Amino acid sequence: MGKPLDGYLVGQLVVSKRGKDAGHSYVIVGFLGGNRLALADAKKFNVTSPKSKNPKHIQPTGRIIAELKVVADAGKNIDHGVFRRYLADCSAEMDKERAYSEQRGRGVNGE
Repeated sequence: MGKPLDGYLVGQLVVSKRGKDAGHSYVIVGFLGGNRLALADAKKFNVTSPKSKNPKHIQPTGRIIAELKVVADAGKNIDHGVFRRYLADCSAEMDKERAYSEQRGRGVNGE
């Protein structure tokens, strides 16, 4: 695998901004040569067969899934059910935070 890219960490949750997978959540599982990220989603792409994506086309989040980082660092695949549960939990937390932020932005009376 290639060298790490500034601002990105193995185990970090990211969201695709471009392409047919726009809005889809992935976890960074490594770094590929040529300034590319290795991404996994527990559906089509896993640690040993990641998706290659340009970092310009993803939105990083502040979430790091420590359990997935350990598995990715070991170069092993993670059980799809466990992987999907971690992603679903993180996505649900992000949705709650987004809804809370939007609600606070409108004020108490919804204005």
